[in-house]
Amino acid sequence: MTKIKGISVGCIIENNTPVDIRCYEEESLIGNIYVAKVSNIVKNINAAFVDIKSNMSCYLPLEDYDGEIPLKTGHEIIVQVIKDGMKTKQPTVTTHISLNGEYTAVRRGGSIGVSAKIKSDKLRNRLKQIAKSALDDIRKECLCRDTNYGIVFRTKTADFFMDESNTEEDEKKYEELLYNDVVQTVKTLDDMLYKAKYRTPYSVIRTSEEYIKDLAGMRGNVKVVTDDKDIYDHIVSRDVVTEVELYDDEMISLDSCYGVSSAINKSLQKKVELKSGGYLIIENTEAMTVIDVNSGRSINRRNKEDDIYKVNIQAVHEIGKQLKLRNLSGIIIIDFISMTLPKNESRIISELKYVTSFDYVGVNVYEMTRLGLVEMTRKKVRRPLHEVFAQFDS
Repeated sequence: MTKIKGISVGCIIENNTPVDIRCYEEESLIGNIYVAKVSNIVKNINAAFVDIKSNMSCYLPLEDYDGEIPLKTGHEIIVQVIKDGMKTKQPTVTTHISLNGEYTAVRRGGSIGVSAKIKSDKLRNRLKQIAKSALDDIRKECLCRDTNYGIVFRTKTADFFMDESNTEEDEKKYEELLYNDVVQTVKTLDDMLYKAKYRTPYSVIRTSEEYIKDLAGMRGNVKVVTDDKDIYDHIVSRDVVTEVELYDDEMISLDSCYGVSSAINKSLQKKVELKSGGYLIIENTEAMTVIDVNSGRSINRRNKEDDIYKVNIQAVHEIGKQLKLRNLSGIIIIDFISMTLPKNESRIISELKYVTSFDYVGVNVYEMTRLGLVEMTRKKVRRPLHEVFAQFDS
């Protein structure tokens, strides 16, 4: 993690290759919790506008309001920012306040759940039982003022149970660790919400460092390298990763050592080469992102259908990478090279759904249209890479 043109950038590297670029802009409000004041209610769009500062209004969908009484102008409510403002749109907030522990996400209201990426029914039931036991003990011992909390176990929770070398004693210790994570996270959220009731409007209840949240959600053995002493100290104090290194080589910068700027510049280019000789053209428009798959010189007339399918499959995997590197979001239209066999079209769609199922941001892939276009959406969380660095274009 380093700073590029004054912006804190995290570049995730696997096998010496950048696979994800995340920009943490100082003005980002995602995760922050405020005491807000309702300034307007617009029934025809089923939403309210609430102020978190004297000059900053946020959008609150009424389905995200969990209060017991109808919302009215002038009401003071506790909200959490779930989406930054983009262009002319205000930040989006919710009253479903949540807090992330190391292995769990705790939310006011809701039920006990497990990440959908954990497929084993046996493990899912085991985790739910741990959460239920923790919540029951919280209620019995009156550890919290409120007892209506929902728990969701993160995907990384499953990593330990997948290690076949674990003994029965190891698993008991791990279950205790998960139990304690539930209890501690619930208590922290409960205490925070209780104190917020006595704060004045526009008070900041909690700020959320996005990179800490991201690190806590990463799976496996993660090593963080940063040249920022403040970030280093903060990560160490939160104990969210297995290894942290403060990079201090005066001869070669961290940026140069890991090629962060190079990865960013490459991800800002419209053209992306494929191994087969084909290529992608990625165009960002106001309304959507358009990805055009081109064959280049990779098509052999004798095996045209097979060659086209091969290029399209390569494109699918490259698109999966580019979504994360560029943080593409919203509506995305993909124009694959036309194929004559319906079965090949179905295989392309299936592969695209499989590749995007591993994305940490929600992705929906729809069937191919009559014009041979594939529509997909990716949840908007942060600004896309091209918008973040657009201010530096000459």
